[in-house]
Formats: sequence, C-alpha cells, structure tokens
Amino acid sequence: MAGKKRRTFSKQFKADAVRMAKEIGLPIAEVARNVGIGEQSLRNWVRQAEVDAGRW
Repeated sequence: MAGKKRRTFSKQFKADAVRMAKEIGLPIAEVARNVGIGEQSLRNWVRQAEVDAGRW
C-alpha cells in the first residue's frame, strides 16, 4: 500500500510562519490556514523555536 508523500518545508518557510504566530501575534490556527499547513505542525515548529532559543 502506497503512503502519502511527506511535504518538506525550508527553514525560512518555518521561521516565517513561526514569526507570524509569535512576533506579529496572529493566532496559530489563522497562520496555519493562511500558509497551508496543519495547526499541529505549526505548534510543533513554535515549540521547537522556543527550545532552540532556550526558552523551554
């Protein structure tokens, strides 16, 4: 059975989406919908950005 191919996103794409959610203050659901990704993916990216910045 063939599975779905996973989409990959550049570091810049992820950083821009995280910035929209954190710095601009847009809701994660709205940002995810606007850029065409799942909410949980964006939540994971935001969490990882906080870990990388030493805030988690």
